[in-house]
Amino acid sequence: MKRLKNIHLFRLYEYIQPLINYSIPKEDNIYANKVLAIAPHQDDEAVGCAGTLIKHVKSGGHLEIVFCTNDSQERMEESKRAAEIIGSKKNHYMHFSSRNLNCNKNFKENLGFVLNSVKPEAVFIPFFFDKHNDHIAVSWAINELRKKIKLNFMIYAYSVWSPLNPNCLFDISKEWDVKRQAIECYKTQIITRDYIKIAQGLNRYWGEIKEQGMMYAEAFLKMTVKEYISLWGKVFR
Repeated sequence: MKRLKNIHLFRLYEYIQPLINYSIPKEDNIYANKVLAIAPHQDDEAVGCAGTLIKHVKSGGHLEIVFCTNDSQERMEESKRAAEIIGSKKNHYMHFSSRNLNCNKNFKENLGFVLNSVKPEAVFIPFFFDKHNDHIAVSWAINELRKKIKLNFMIYAYSVWSPLNPNCLFDISKEWDVKRQAIECYKTQIITRDYIKIAQGLNRYWGEIKEQGMMYAEAFLKMTVKEYISLWGKVFR
């Protein structure tokens, strides 16, 4: 995969500028029932988008999570506990090694199988400028899969490692405590980096930015999969 260079950043802002509303709209619901959250690593779903997923399940929506990598049995058990707290009805485990998804043909094929099986109406993925090769690889795989299978869903791109210019956000003030519990499941990870503090700071920021009195919010770049693939092609052409 190409290294991210300054020219890609310029292209990104050129093409997403029309999508960015300076008063970021707040959405109360995901306008879909069947949601698939893609977590390159076991914890990305909790840190990046758990509040919105919890909100979706509370409203009666269906959620499944696919974990792309697996470092240890202990982390596997942590992800199962976190997914139960979030409300996932089914978890998909690929068991690839971390930092090994980049242009991995088997990963692309496995992800295609999951998408065909679940047939989601909305998919949560890390945005392709999130600073980790495994996170970028998810967008690469979806871009490649469009050549083989029919893709028809809304994408909610989230961030873990890098800031995001969003065009929608969800008030997760009532869901924050449960989101924190999901992150706390990852004891092997939070001993080296305080992901609770990271998520709390980011979600608190977006809540305060949106409106006074909103305690926590999660922000996303929302696009149809066709628009997302088109953006990928324009940025990385």
